[in-house]
Amino acid sequence: MRQNIKKYLFFIVVFVSSFLTYADEIILEPKSWSFPDVIESARKISPNNLEGKVFNQFGLAYSKEKLSKLDVSRMRPEQLQNYADIVTHAYPDAIGKTFPNCSNLPVKRLNETTIAGIAFISINAKTENVRQYAKACLLIIQGKLQGVD
Repeated sequence: MRQNIKKYLFFIVVFVSSFLTYADEIILEPKSWSFPDVIESARKISPNNLEGKVFNQFGLAYSKEKLSKLDVSRMRPEQLQNYADIVTHAYPDAIGKTFPNCSNLPVKRLNETTIAGIAFISINAKTENVRQYAKACLLIIQGKLQGVD
């Protein structure tokens, strides 16, 4: 009897720890990527940015005027991530999996929020390879913006 209880407890511990490990690897994705559905879906997960600022109806925590004054080419990722949009806050891994080849990006066409989103993903994505790719991508983008190819 005692042996059976020990076996039973062992299987419970193994099952629960397996489930918790699997739960950490679940990557959230919205049901729809279309606007405004994706914004509303993200708002349920992440209504505020890292600084606690509420995202507006367009999914931004800062005005376009404030964003346009940022020197994203020289900001550290920890600072830059605060300006990421609501969808990136809610779904960093899902966004990170869709990154194109950063070496070929026309960086002058990227807006501040996009670059901030890459910084956010480089720090907050659950998946290590997504974080590493975002980190490398951010370095490439910032280097190009500074004129260092």
